[in-house]
Amino acid sequence: MREAAFCIVDLETTGLDLTTDTIINAAAVKIKKGRITKIYETYVKPPTSIPPESIQFHGITDDMLVDKPSIGEVLPEFMTFIGDSMITGHHINFDLKMLDRHLRENYDCNLEGAPWLDTMLLHKLVMENNTSTQLDDLLNVYCIDCEQRHRALGDSIATAKVFLRILHELSNSYQTLNDLYRAQQDMSRKENM
Repeated sequence: MREAAFCIVDLETTGLDLTTDTIINAAAVKIKKGRITKIYETYVKPPTSIPPESIQFHGITDDMLVDKPSIGEVLPEFMTFIGDSMITGHHINFDLKMLDRHLRENYDCNLEGAPWLDTMLLHKLVMENNTSTQLDDLLNVYCIDCEQRHRALGDSIATAKVFLRILHELSNSYQTLNDLYRAQQDMSRKENM
C-alpha cells in the first residue's frame, strides 16, 4: 500500500447545487511512498457571479477570477495531474460528482467506475464509534493545522496530512490498497442503510 499513488482532491464552488453551480478553485496533492510529492492549484472563472453566501464561506470573489481560465480550459491539465492516482478526499462524493458533471459537459467523458477513497469513511475505520465527519473535527483529532481553510489548496494539503495519519493507523489492519478500498466500501454501504 505504501507504493500506491494517491491524489487528494478538493474543489471550491459557487454553491452546493450539483446541477447548476460550478468549480471556481481546484487543487490536488499527490502522495507517494507516504509523503506529499507534488501540488497543483488553479482558480477558475465561473460563467456567472459568485453568490454572496459562497463568498462568505470561502472568500473567493468575482474580482479574483476575472482573468482566470474557464473550467473547460482547466480540466485537461487537472485530470492529467491526477493521472492514474487513487482519487482521495474528504466527503469526496461531492467533489467527484461536480468534477464528473464538468467532464461530461465539456468533454463527453466521466469518472464512472473510478476508484476513490474518502478520509471521512477511513477515519471511521480507525475510530468506529466516532460520529464526527467534518474536516475540522479530524484536524483536531489528528492535531493538524490548516492554512487557508475553505480554499482548495489549504483543504487538500490538510486532508493529505489527515490521510497520511489515517493510513499509518490502518497499516497493520489492511495490507493492500484493495483491502482498504473494500473496507471503505463496506463502511459506505453501512452509512447508506
